[in-house]
Amino acid sequence: MKELLFRNKKAFTRYLIGCTILITEFVLTNYAIARLVGVVQTKDLGGLSRGLVLGLVSYIYAALVFILSRHLRIGFMRDTTLLIRMEAFEKIMTKTMRSFNKKLRTEYISNLVNDINTFEGKYFHALLNLIFGFTIYSVSILILFYLDVTLALAMVAVSLFVFGVSRSFQKKTIRMQEEVQRSNEKYTVNIANTFSGLEILKLNRLEDRFLLQSMKETDRLERRKAGYNVFTFWQQRFSGFLGTIISILIIYYVIRRAGTSYDLTRLMFTVSMASSTIWPITEIMPLFNVLKSNANIIERILAPDEDGQKEEEVQDYVFKDRIEIRDLSFAYDERPVLSRASLTLEKGKKYLLKGASGAGKSTFINLLSKVYDNYEGEIRVDGVDLRTIREESFNASASFIYQDVFLFEDTIRNNIELYRSYPEKDLEKAIACSGLTSLLAKRPLGLEEAIEENGRNLSGGERQRIAIARAIIRNPVILFADEVTSSLDESLGRLVEDTILSLDTTVIAISHRFYRGVTEKYDAVIEIVNGTLQLFTMEEYLRGEGHE
Repeated sequence: MKELLFRNKKAFTRYLIGCTILITEFVLTNYAIARLVGVVQTKDLGGLSRGLVLGLVSYIYAALVFILSRHLRIGFMRDTTLLIRMEAFEKIMTKTMRSFNKKLRTEYISNLVNDINTFEGKYFHALLNLIFGFTIYSVSILILFYLDVTLALAMVAVSLFVFGVSRSFQKKTIRMQEEVQRSNEKYTVNIANTFSGLEILKLNRLEDRFLLQSMKETDRLERRKAGYNVFTFWQQRFSGFLGTIISILIIYYVIRRAGTSYDLTRLMFTVSMASSTIWPITEIMPLFNVLKSNANIIERILAPDEDGQKEEEVQDYVFKDRIEIRDLSFAYDERPVLSRASLTLEKGKKYLLKGASGAGKSTFINLLSKVYDNYEGEIRVDGVDLRTIREESFNASASFIYQDVFLFEDTIRNNIELYRSYPEKDLEKAIACSGLTSLLAKRPLGLEEAIEENGRNLSGGERQRIAIARAIIRNPVILFADEVTSSLDESLGRLVEDTILSLDTTVIAISHRFYRGVTEKYDAVIEIVNGTLQLFTMEEYLRGEGHE
């Protein structure tokens, strides 16, 4: 957190000045009040007039100082929060897929929205009051040393005692704030899951059950928030009680020391400055606890992944000849999926991946695409261990087409190009090869036609063809296709699969459908049987030598 605050030293210096200049208004106001009280003793009408003028000046000065202080502080607060949001988002976007999938999507949303909003609302308010309180304490002690050395030394000792008492609350405050943050995450996840499955819930008349579950999550969150707020409140009340007792003792000491020949203005100002060494201390520790707990949340959000890009990932993905799989073993959630499987894939060939449901087809694709690296055995691309290949390099060389296509609420062009710039000839090729020409001809704006949320204004086939165009335009070295035709009708499924097989790239596709006259175009069939990989030419597979 310190690194974020000090990144722009000039802005932070302005912020500190904005926090500390308020002390001038504080001292001036207290002195003005002491002067007015002193008039009661002297009964000097001229002194009353001067005191009122001083009070008016201090009031105007306070307003001007507040405006200047806010002007100096606001830019730093805004820029720091923006920096945190950008770094948190960048961290998520640059995660490896294996790291990203360790958390639910809604947890990331909770971090970016709930946690950072909480930080923005509480951290800077606490930081302002902490700096201001420390400044008040320091200046008040210096003034006390001028007014009464004995009292000043006594207040240093007392303030250290109060600080120690307040500090005893720190660990519990931080722990309770972290519990609130975790409850916020669970609440966001629960609500997102409910909304995502709302259609299924309604069809099966399960709304009441999930409403009750949501109410329980809401109740748990609100209870933890209330517990944190109550604990913080009573912590402040207890510290305030100590401050009140000490203030009474200060007044008793000052009056006894002044005796009969006292100056009421000096007495009031001394009491005011002595009290000002206690009240900031009673607030500093609770404020520090708020700072610490909120800083911990941000540091956890921005903390580097333990399993991020590894030092040995130093090679580029270069696939010109073959991918060799040797003695590959992998278990998912302690359930064996592959066991000492071996296979060789040749560049440019089209492979149909078959196997029973749950046999590990998608897992096999994930292993080839670096989603998982905790396997035994070897996967070598032209002799290079896949584990040593940079994920960015692999992602730049591979394309994926899934059964469930995600489309952005943007133009058809941007959904194909994914916000990159491609030569017009590459875009035209992708459109022609994916069969999008007829779709664009029917749209008045062509490529600039807007797509509604996740393609609601498109048919399933049109969505799939945009996904194919998105894959083609990247000119991938290898293409992975996972059940892309399962939800399409016969004629459309045939066209989509024929398009994929016509591409000049290596294809590994999962499909349970067989389109006569099209599926035969695959060069080979890979079957996953009892954790092993078995390779058949298409002719062998059609003769019934495979298991399906």
